[in-house]
Amino acid sequence: MKSPLDIRDLYVHLFFIILLFFLIFNYAFKNGIPTCNHYIMNTYLYIALAFTLIGTLTYIYEKYNFKPNMIFFFANFVFVFILIFVMSWIHTQKNIFMNHLIWLFMIVGFTNMLYPMVSNSELKPYINKTIMMVICIFLMMTVVTYVNPKLFENTYGIMMTGLMIGLLSIIVIELFDIMYKSVTGDWRITAFNRGISYVVIIIFSLLVSYDTTELKIKSRRCKESSLFEYPNYPSQSLALILDLINLFVRILGLQRD
Repeated sequence: MKSPLDIRDLYVHLFFIILLFFLIFNYAFKNGIPTCNHYIMNTYLYIALAFTLIGTLTYIYEKYNFKPNMIFFFANFVFVFILIFVMSWIHTQKNIFMNHLIWLFMIVGFTNMLYPMVSNSELKPYINKTIMMVICIFLMMTVVTYVNPKLFENTYGIMMTGLMIGLLSIIVIELFDIMYKSVTGDWRITAFNRGISYVVIIIFSLLVSYDTTELKIKSRRCKESSLFEYPNYPSQSLALILDLINLFVRILGLQRD
């Protein structure tokens, strides 16, 4: 049975979407072309728009009792993976329409991936708390980056390599854990799983700082006339969006008994 869609709530969501679109058009573009002015603020506006869209789509899905099946989730996962690859390939290209279109499709894909978790009745009571925790981590790690910028700039290369190796190692470990659980049929959340989640939270918290450092470096290098250094805000916002999504998923997942 479909839940009634509260038009007033939808108007609130649409108001913030329109407001962010207006701010982005006003600050991130000059004569219809992305500008290097307000580079960091513009990237944050795209991040804010991304999560506003995710929240709005999630609200609509829930009100219409959207029940996707496993085939949908698998197709969506493949779709998002392909889009991430395409975005990484064209991130230096001055194709403004294509960059934004792919970015919007990715936001829809991220919503589809998050929806089963945020619609889970067991986890719903913890969503607002989790959002506040993610915001606090984001603000704390951002402030740390600005307080001691040289530390993060000087260690950027080695730390990003180490963090990526750490993430790949965790992916392999969790794949083996999934195979083990599928054989034993025991899908309980163990202390080992919780420990892995805490490690992932630490990694993505650090990635917030190092992706912010990359953002600052790119803002200094930005050249509107260059194919390689022009302000591609959809691509630039993607790293921090993924950091925040992963923090949200891991922290919310820890609320399970």
